[in-house]
Amino acid sequence: MTRDHNVRVVSNVRETLAYWRLRVRLSEPITIRPGQFVMMRVRDAWEPLWRRALVIYRAEPHAEGMDLEFLYKVLGRGTAQLSRQRPGDELQMLGPLGNGFPLEADAQADAILISGGIGLPALYLLAEALVRQRRRVQLFHGEPTSESGAPFSALEDFARVLGREAITLATEDGSLGFRGLVTEALEAYLEHHRPRRASLYACGPTPMLRRVAEIAVRQGWPAYVSLEARMACGFGVCLGCAVKTRNAADRLPHYRRVCVEGPIFRAEEVFWDEV
Repeated sequence: MTRDHNVRVVSNVRETLAYWRLRVRLSEPITIRPGQFVMMRVRDAWEPLWRRALVIYRAEPHAEGMDLEFLYKVLGRGTAQLSRQRPGDELQMLGPLGNGFPLEADAQADAILISGGIGLPALYLLAEALVRQRRRVQLFHGEPTSESGAPFSALEDFARVLGREAITLATEDGSLGFRGLVTEALEAYLEHHRPRRASLYACGPTPMLRRVAEIAVRQGWPAYVSLEARMACGFGVCLGCAVKTRNAADRLPHYRRVCVEGPIFRAEEVFWDEV
């Protein structure tokens, strides 16, 4: 159930030049679906006015309630203010928000996760859920370079869940792992292993998501993509995050809100030329 929570900062540490890891404590457990997000702001601070959207990275219930973790980049005033918070400080958190990734019923289908940059945190809870389903899971993550302050500590988190052999890292300059785009690494894997059927789950830059959608169409597989959009409210009132999609029933264009009807969409539903 979506509601406003007062949460306490447990830790807020800079992990690389680019990424911070925030851990907060709720006084009660909440139900979270993989891919959902929250809107966060410093308690009693009204500048900047709007909260910042953060995807839920990890969740850990315990005797006092629940701890949530977030990976984020400092990109403006809101996230800069967030980075200055210390253990014991209080934040206001609205959530959980959004629809989350669906879990396919076909237990025999492989699950292939594709991420780029800051898209990686959206897939951790999904990876855990798929492993609980005893699905075969492969993760492909892409970065421009290994020198960019990439979230490699997060890849260690994934390795503990999936095993290192299930993770492929791609860097565009070849400084680490596969040389090229993450979608090229995915296509090389499909060409070599030729899985009979699979579901694709992706979060990252729009060009990457568009290519994942094309690969899914070619293979005849379902693909689910997590879209990013500028959000002011996070719960559908401001209409600032609307994207053009096809209606599943009549195939006509409809505008849907990333914060409510999304952020997860079937890849085939999105008008990619207008995202």
